Amino acid sequence: MIITALVPVKNLDDAKSRLANVLSANERRMLADFMLSDVIEVILKISNIERVFLVGDKQLPRKPGTFIIQEEFNNGYNEAISFALEDERVASSDAILILPSDIPLITAEEIKNFIANVPKDGVRIAPDRDQEGTNALLLAPPTQIKTQFGKLSYSKHLELAEKCCSNVKVIDSDGIAFDIDTPEDLRDFCEKINFTETYKFLKSSGIVARLLS
Repeated sequence: MIITALVPVKNLDDAKSRLANVLSANERRMLADFMLSDVIEVILKISNIERVFLVGDKQLPRKPGTFIIQEEFNNGYNEAISFALEDERVASSDAILILPSDIPLITAEEIKNFIANVPKDGVRIAPDRDQEGTNALLLAPPTQIKTQFGKLSYSKHLELAEKCCSNVKVIDSDGIAFDIDTPEDLRDFCEKINFTETYKFLKSSGIVARLLS
């Protein structure tokens, strides 16, 4: 089975705007870049993921081991996925794994578990910590459902999948669930001493000390 990973990436200059009251523009940009690197590093460890595609605009950073699908503009997460599906390398896959770029605590074991024994016709969903958003989505085939990323996407994806597919599975996974969107998320992350490049950046830059003081 050919599984392709898709990571939609927002323009780094505009990334993590909800952190503007605790991080400078440059800090937010660097945070987004390090989180993306952590996510890619983990995906590339999974041998049965055929290719990893980053989808974004012309400012999309190039990362070793990945392929670029370049949009003219960042129009949104769902639009990026629809645009990627126009690429034959993605569309011809048996399944696609969609992951955000802001879940630096994700592990290879979590991904392996999430994509284990993928059915030919099915949907797998991993919610965020609040059980509101979707932090991982597996679609087999890639056009199984139209993605619903945005507010309350978890319930929307689940409802849509259950209407059109008999093989739907929800997988709760701590690392996948932990995204960094708000100052509270960032403080929670800073309290979790870890070996990610994201944490190293936050520690060495003094952000950890600043946020936890």
